[in-house]
Amino acid sequence: MKCYCCGEEMEPGVIQSAQEINWQSKKRLLNNSDLYDDAVCLSRRSFWKGSAVKAWLCRNCKKVVIDYADPDSDFNQKHSAE
Repeated sequence: MKCYCCGEEMEPGVIQSAQEINWQSKKRLLNNSDLYDDAVCLSRRSFWKGSAVKAWLCRNCKKVVIDYADPDSDFNQKHSAE
């Protein structure tokens, strides 16, 4: 994947956490996407696996991209085909 800022090739990888991975409009006391209307859950927490999402890293301009439209981005997501 090419970086949207500088055009350099981005590296595929993973962002991991022991907790749920969310995007929120601001920092909040609790990290639970079910509690906030504006939150977007990128990966639900699994007791055994934590949470993880596929991500792309640009070392040149220090950007990280997570394509949460990709159904395979969340390693804990259960798909209907499985």
